[in-house]
Amino acid sequence: QVLGLASSQIRLLLAAQPGFAAMFRQLPAATRALARCRTKSTVSGSWLEGELKLDTKVVHSAVSPEPKTGAILTPLFLSTTFVQESVEKYLDKGFSYSRTNNPTVSALEAKLAECENGYGSSAFGTGMAATTSAICATMKAGDHCVISDCSYGGTNRSCREFFTPLGMEFDFIDFRDPENVRKAMKPNTKLVFSETPANPVLSLTDLEAVSKIAHEGGAKHVVDATFATPVMLRPLDWGADMVIQSLTK
Repeated sequence: QVLGLASSQIRLLLAAQPGFAAMFRQLPAATRALARCRTKSTVSGSWLEGELKLDTKVVHSAVSPEPKTGAILTPLFLSTTFVQESVEKYLDKGFSYSRTNNPTVSALEAKLAECENGYGSSAFGTGMAATTSAICATMKAGDHCVISDCSYGGTNRSCREFFTPLGMEFDFIDFRDPENVRKAMKPNTKLVFSETPANPVLSLTDLEAVSKIAHEGGAKHVVDATFATPVMLRPLDWGADMVIQSLTK
């Protein structure tokens, strides 16, 4: 019970109750010192100084009290459209149509970005929508991609059957040896697409080495890290430019 008291309370008890003083002196020195420590206070909604661990980020990142009600958990905003005060103040509140932006989705995106140690994130309806968007954002007709020969089936099929007919070129390479990636690079390589642990055989990729190779060739490095999750792997920490997660996994 001593440790449950603030230092000011202990001083009052020591002064008012001699019996408490005798009991307090019998405690181990370390316990007495800890009991005298004043707990560091924080302002509501703030955290102690220093880097937060992932466990804390997963629970608390992007969570702030709802302004009108004070609800501590992020509400589910189900509205399709959002009222605008005027044409001149269009989007002043940040939201117009849920397909492009939504307060609940924005909170999810902010949480994911922080858990991945990234600058931002985009949430999609499916993992393949995210993968397709990553390829569309980095490639156009005439561009080349070096991609893992062991990847999610939807990714493989999309590259072969959807993007290749549009004039994009894909070389499927064994990424377990970074030198294979280096040898496959071309002057028109714009994207290096790795997956680790790869689906379905869990082969691994040296992300730091492959990121260096991609950047030396002027390409972006995208990593599908669905099987690892940010709990075990954060590819951005190892030089990757983008990371894909299928949240249903």
